[in-house]
Amino acid sequence: KEKGLYNEFRQEAGNMIDLDGMIYIPYLKKTTFTGSEKEMNFMIRKEAGENGDVLQAAAWPGPYIFSVTEDEKKKFQEFSFDNEGIRNAVDWLNRFYGENYGTDEEKADTEKRQL
Repeated sequence: KEKGLYNEFRQEAGNMIDLDGMIYIPYLKKTTFTGSEKEMNFMIRKEAGENGDVLQAAAWPGPYIFSVTEDEKKKFQEFSFDNEGIRNAVDWLNRFYGENYGTDEEKADTEKRQL
């Protein structure tokens, strides 16, 4: 059975957020993807960059939506606007979750993956 674009990566890294089959570049050209993992909310969207479109991932604490959360609580990272950028954005969201919201075991796993 063929694995999805992110499935193998998710299994290797033990990630919490898995967007395999849920998010594609044509989708992001038209709208913003939002989600949550326990107490962390996140989104991935297209933004105009200096050298063309980029993917912007954002994470912030729940339970409130992006528009009513204080700006200082939001964290952003930009990625290339392609499938690799999606994979990197999901990886960043998982690392951010592990470092800031994860259990002690998840935080330890995040630290090991960064070595």
